[in-house]
Amino acid sequence: MQKQPDKKTVQGEIEKALRKLNITSHLRHAGRTDRGVHALNQVVAFDAPSFWDIHKLRVSLNNILSPYIYVKKIVKTDDTFNPRLDARKRSYRYLLSGRFSPHSADYVTYYDKNIDYPRLQQALNLLIGPHDFKYFAKTGSEVNHYLREIYRAEIYTYKYLSVIKIEGNGFLRGQIRIIVDFMLKINENILSIEDLKAQLNGTLISKHLAPPNGLYLERVWY
Repeated sequence: MQKQPDKKTVQGEIEKALRKLNITSHLRHAGRTDRGVHALNQVVAFDAPSFWDIHKLRVSLNNILSPYIYVKKIVKTDDTFNPRLDARKRSYRYLLSGRFSPHSADYVTYYDKNIDYPRLQQALNLLIGPHDFKYFAKTGSEVNHYLREIYRAEIYTYKYLSVIKIEGNGFLRGQIRIIVDFMLKINENILSIEDLKAQLNGTLISKHLAPPNGLYLERVWY
């Protein structure tokens, strides 16, 4: 998501599209997704001249941004709106599939092992509530504290996919990918549910990232 020098990013491409429309605003976004991660409903904010019709602005942006970025809707907000700081909660989903396809390889993580759904749901239940997620964050995360509250954590099937969905008041850099990697190691008996309890209680057991391609920022609430 975040703009980087000499690299294509979502922020960079949207700001470039805005400049083509003579809008020079800096883009503010709700979440900084890593390379390879997707967003179904990313929220951004920018300043535009008042003469722009919102519908025409959305159509103009989509004509420029097609086919990789799509603006679903534009709404007016007050000047104080901050898509990151004003968010009340967010949800992510992680998609796994035992069927490999080169056409979906960038959008689903291939995982060919049998999944013990009751066991993983038992493990995911331990995440619900407020926890210090220090050991579920990327090294170098610049935050004041690691306390986050998880409202919902579940695993279920949808067609040929296995979906891990997690909803909370906020997330640290890499948090979902580290959690998913931990869950898959529990599934493979490399780690245990007791290991998960230990890491939630402050003992580092495992801190690796699941692949980015299965992860989606699903929704942000305000």
